[in-house]
Amino acid sequence: MNIEEVIAQIIPPNDYQHRNGFSNVQVINRLTKKERELVEKALIYKLIENADMLIVETLGYMRSEKSLQILNNILEKCSDNMRKIIIAASIFMINRDNTMINISIDAFKHLDNIYQQISAFYYLKTFESAQTDSLIEKYTEHSNYLLSYNAKQALGFHNRL
Repeated sequence: MNIEEVIAQIIPPNDYQHRNGFSNVQVINRLTKKERELVEKALIYKLIENADMLIVETLGYMRSEKSLQILNNILEKCSDNMRKIIIAASIFMINRDNTMINISIDAFKHLDNIYQQISAFYYLKTFESAQTDSLIEKYTEHSNYLLSYNAKQALGFHNRL
């Protein structure tokens, strides 16, 4: 198996055409232990070159402890609140570091774009924390239907109706 070909399947070009609705979970789940190690190493190298959020999320999904130092460095230097949430959620997936919850909550409070807020609900939900659930729940009765609907979706209210 050519690792570069696998990486191309896991991390497609960063544009709407290639990433809208994209998921690399099935490809990652099919990897052998040795392939996972090679992919992890290649993704960490790519992350050093380019802080692509799909790489960050993929390393989080892979529970890549080897990437933690780089992810923490990127998070520390990051000024974009949405990116902070994604990075913090990915770090949390790897090591369950509860400080990532507060970082994400603080970053969320500074989001003013409705579409970023909607996306952030789903990242906040990955923490499975009373703090993040409480924050999302505040939006379930929001006057903006999209915010309200997506807050409910993120919390799983659709399963309770």
